[in-house]
Amino acid sequence: MSFGQQSILCHATTQLRWVLLLGLLLTTGCSAFKPVNLLNTLIPSSGYTLQSGVTYGADKRQKLDIYSPTEPAIRSRIIVFVYGGAWREGNRGEYTFVAQALADAGHTVIIPDYRLYPSVVFPDFITDVADAIVAAKLTLGKQSGKPVSEVVLMGHSSGAHTAAMLASDPGWLEGSGVTASALIAIAGPYDLPLDNPEVKPVFRNVSGPDQARPIALVTPDHPPTLLIHGEQDERVLPFHTRNYSAALKATGVRVDVRWLEDTGHVASISGIATPLDSDSQNRQRITEFLDSL
Repeated sequence: MSFGQQSILCHATTQLRWVLLLGLLLTTGCSAFKPVNLLNTLIPSSGYTLQSGVTYGADKRQKLDIYSPTEPAIRSRIIVFVYGGAWREGNRGEYTFVAQALADAGHTVIIPDYRLYPSVVFPDFITDVADAIVAAKLTLGKQSGKPVSEVVLMGHSSGAHTAAMLASDPGWLEGSGVTASALIAIAGPYDLPLDNPEVKPVFRNVSGPDQARPIALVTPDHPPTLLIHGEQDERVLPFHTRNYSAALKATGVRVDVRWLEDTGHVASISGIATPLDSDSQNRQRITEFLDSL
């Protein structure tokens, strides 16, 4: 089902290289796999140093990884990437390809794990990411001797929803000394349908229909935003980005929108990987946006 209407779940993509990668995996005889695991074996392993498993809480999932570029950009940013998985699955190690692409462009990347449904419900996974940001701030500040006061929030799918929630309400990071300087959101359900059977149990604690909908929380203080969405996304339908973009523009917030032709839900994030970027130009779009801030 999709975040917008009840339909058959489809992660299809027409991106040729992605199909070839899947075909390569199948020919190796692997029967149980995640495509990202193959993708991570094909990316360069250089260009960054990894600090893995930094703890930010008592739960086993409350850990984060820090990818530091070996050659920082002149205007190097600290990017916090929140992966998706319908608030039910995922782990930070699956998204090394995202961190490598951004670190190769000279930016520091933080990827936290966070607690998942059914162990927790809204808003615990959002507060987890906020706590991870504070822990990353302290770790990076101690290592560099320089204070960390800003981060770029970035996410895909349900992770884009979390990133947008953090960007929409500074209260999540209140007292941390950290603010969001920008939001990069990819294929997120910003106009969250709380009556969707997949969404409803995760958000059963909401006090009102707009509490968990980033589109309803936009203010003029919202940071500059880049929205990316595949035109063929059948998982999180494109109207989420259209409506969120309109809400941001109506409030006077800078918003850049990039539509990916012939691209579905998975390819909207996999396209950032170094082996695939020449097709999707995802990384170029993101780095151009960061350079413009």
